[in-house]
Amino acid sequence: MSRSPVLDEGQIQRLREWGGTDLQRKMIELFLEHAVARVHQIREGLSSRDLKAVEIGSHTLKSSAGNVGARRLQQLASDAEALASSGDLEELRVLFPSLESEFESACRALRNVKEGLGQ
Repeated sequence: MSRSPVLDEGQIQRLREWGGTDLQRKMIELFLEHAVARVHQIREGLSSRDLKAVEIGSHTLKSSAGNVGARRLQQLASDAEALASSGDLEELRVLFPSLESEFESACRALRNVKEGLGQ
């Protein structure tokens, strides 16, 4: 089974169609600026056993990842949100390293896209 790409190029292209490179750049910048706080919120929620914080952070990360085409991250955030909603702290702890790793991959890929857009 092949693994899907880090970014959905179709979503990146849709951003360009909707608002040109300015919209692409702005959406990527917003993700890079704010998504790290959501990952931190999830991490802290896991540490303090605050499932509501994990659920909210995961929900917001899921939406943000979808906006920029980070589909694998979006799916992991969706899974984390569902686990938090159901109260499954142990499975969340198993899932979180994958979410963090995918977050880093998505950030690298988005930085590359942003660099390709120029100033």
